[in-house]
Amino acid sequence: MIPTDLRRNPWFHLGLALRIAAILLLVPALQAGWYTPFMARSLAAPTLDPWSRYLQQVGELPAFFAGPVMYLFHAPFVAVGMLFDWVAGSGSTLAQIGLGLSLLVADYGLLLALRHMQQGSEDRLLLAYWLSPLVLFITYWHGDTDVVPTVLMVLSLVLLRQGQPGRAGVMLGLGIGAKISILAILPFLVVFLWSHRRHRDTLPRFLVSTGLVSAVLVGLPLLFSPAVQQMLLVNPKLLVANPGMISILDVDITAGAGHKLYIMPVFYLLGLYGAWQVGRMNFNLLYTVLGVVYLAVLLLTPSAVGWYMWVVPFLVAYRLRAGRRGAMLVMAFATAFIVHKLIVTPMPGIPLLGLAPGLTPLMPEDATWALRLTSFAFSVLTGIGIVLALNMLRRGLEENDFFGLSQRPLAIGIAGDSGTGKDTLALAMAGLFGEGAVTGISGDDYHLFERRGKLWQAFTHLDPRANDLEAFTRDALQLIAWRPILCRHYDHATGLFTPPRRIQASDLVMVTGLHALYPIALRERLDVAIYLDMDEALRRFFKLRRDVLQRGHSQEKVLASIERRVPDFQDFVQPQREHADVVFSLLPADPEAIEDPGYLGPVPLKLRVQMRRATNLDRLARYLIALCGAQVDVSQASSQGMAELVVDGSDVQPEDIDMTARQLVPELEELLARNPAWQAGMTGMMQLVVLLQLAELTPKRR
Repeated sequence: MIPTDLRRNPWFHLGLALRIAAILLLVPALQAGWYTPFMARSLAAPTLDPWSRYLQQVGELPAFFAGPVMYLFHAPFVAVGMLFDWVAGSGSTLAQIGLGLSLLVADYGLLLALRHMQQGSEDRLLLAYWLSPLVLFITYWHGDTDVVPTVLMVLSLVLLRQGQPGRAGVMLGLGIGAKISILAILPFLVVFLWSHRRHRDTLPRFLVSTGLVSAVLVGLPLLFSPAVQQMLLVNPKLLVANPGMISILDVDITAGAGHKLYIMPVFYLLGLYGAWQVGRMNFNLLYTVLGVVYLAVLLLTPSAVGWYMWVVPFLVAYRLRAGRRGAMLVMAFATAFIVHKLIVTPMPGIPLLGLAPGLTPLMPEDATWALRLTSFAFSVLTGIGIVLALNMLRRGLEENDFFGLSQRPLAIGIAGDSGTGKDTLALAMAGLFGEGAVTGISGDDYHLFERRGKLWQAFTHLDPRANDLEAFTRDALQLIAWRPILCRHYDHATGLFTPPRRIQASDLVMVTGLHALYPIALRERLDVAIYLDMDEALRRFFKLRRDVLQRGHSQEKVLASIERRVPDFQDFVQPQREHADVVFSLLPADPEAIEDPGYLGPVPLKLRVQMRRATNLDRLARYLIALCGAQVDVSQASSQGMAELVVDGSDVQPEDIDMTARQLVPELEELLARNPAWQAGMTGMMQLVVLLQLAELTPKRR
């Protein structure tokens, strides 16, 4: 049950010892006065509706304002404690300890969930969470049970990140069934899933599973339990027993004519609107937004101590990313929170010292000084909380979206001669990002003439004058600016243009064509410019095999077409190579295999890669050798500033490329489809190199 690294870590044992000592030595006022008596009375006479039974027997609403999931979670522990109390004749002491042990189990479960949520930070997590004074005070000193819905909420986020929306919805539904307040997170998750194309298709499953579980656990008690209905409307006992807690609708501004402006709903809706305006968020920004909104709501409403447990996971996430300064800010907030709550909330009982629960020793007897002290403490807490929220938001926005896709799409240009594989590479890259996340624009759609046009006798496709490059550039820039375009399509099967169709912008804009790097205005807006080249003998071999054997043209006609295009290739296409960030060149591994154009078997190939941004070149070569089993030769940067490597890896499998990519660019999960379609061989290595070039862009795009 306990991972080996935790069993060997002294910080874990220290946190565990503090928790066990608190459970054995402290009797929180909430548990002694509310939770334990309610649980004990209901377990002594089990019923499907313990809240209404309590109302009938005692004549007042129970103070255990929690859902059936919370009740069922605590029940076995309290029941075992009651059994031992009956045997030992110890009153309710062991039932109280049983309730504390149930909180310890949930607390440990939250630690494990946060380890999944913050992978790679396991050691620092023990200091940030397991030894957090906030957690120890809320759960063990004050005795709140909100750690239970909190762990369910975090598990929902973990499952959502792992691409399991159905299970994530079930877990969130259980959290709502533990405490209905967790419902506040749902609109933000809907905004997140809808705005992120990678996750949009998971939204229906997530909502259906959340709705079904919530309907059973919350809807049925609301329909059939009078006590639950009354508790949702008002529970006066809560206000009397805990004066520091008021309704979230009691903080308002008088707007005249008897109207009131409720502060908390306004800030909640503003936070939701802000999340919508941000657009595409990564998970780190989602955690930040949830943390900031929860923190604002808590600071704007003098809320129950346990509610602050909901914000703890997001404070932990911020602290782990923000380093020492973030840790100091979180600790300052925790200190101000504990000082304020020590003043306004009762102390736990300490039986060994003869202290009964319910004392407030820090509260002055004089009412004026008591008001001043509590107001000052709350002001300090609010001030530090606002600074913390602003810092969380600033850092989250700076780190949002590994490739800056909230501002504009990624733009990749692929140029090269006919038959070099431009469309093949574009389709391969689209397979990585997923359906709906890629928009393609092809230079072929901007030919000025259809196939039978007489002007083709005067021009080749490689001549810029035979293409509407002005419209090509304008439309590509529109897509890069997140604007839709109307574009016709050139049908290669018929040689005719189709009617114009609307094309929407998306996360990735693929600009392909003979002249994709020709217009200056366009190539200046591209994030990665790629030029595809091919050994001349190999290119002739592939073109002859395709046009003669597959399309039925004569060999003489094909060779004449090749020779006719050579001047335009040299004048207009080949010079684009100088503007490329990456040049891919396919070479024959065995030149003798391509001497016969009638050969239909596989052609062994080598890939030469030249990169302008090549800081990871040596690391890439090491991983290709170690993980993919490829043969790699690396050359130093040439006079043009491009480093080069030659890869012989025809047998490399997609899973090898996938493993290599995750080692080189760990942030890929924020960008690619949930099941990216990696290719084998040379195409897969091209995919990998392009992603590495994108990774180099991170500082510039941010």
